[in-house]
Amino acid sequence: MRLTSWDGAWVDLRVLRRQTLELRAVELDRPDWSETWLLVRGEVHTAEGRHWVFREPCLTPWDAQRTGSWLRTVAEAPGPLLGDGLVFREPSLSFVLDAARDDRRLLRVHLAGAAAWTDPVSGAPLGGGVPLDVDVEGLVTAAREWDEDLERTG
Repeated sequence: MRLTSWDGAWVDLRVLRRQTLELRAVELDRPDWSETWLLVRGEVHTAEGRHWVFREPCLTPWDAQRTGSWLRTVAEAPGPLLGDGLVFREPSLSFVLDAARDDRRLLRVHLAGAAAWTDPVSGAPLGGGVPLDVDVEGLVTAAREWDEDLERTG
């Protein structure tokens, strides 16, 4: 899905595949366990001209399903979500709805850790929010594309 702002900024997120992490218990009285994550490819272009790409296992399947329905709610009935965010188990990616007008929504996509922009001089990740002023139709389209992407990855 791609969220595109009127000022030229955009965030593109695609689920590449599922990734299962399996851990074996060291102690005999503890069970082994596994966890499924979705490997997400993100591409970001800010209004200031910064551009970067990341690949990060930053969403659980449940988080990913919440994303599509949150975007649809933001598009159709944003009132209760104003100032609220969609925060996931892995803090590399999150969303906040800052404002809603008749046909536009002001979102911030927060990126941290491996998903953040990396300072070209120090190489340090610089997290923060990417503001996106998106029209309602664009949000509905992004939610549909996201759901289709999830179906494709199983």
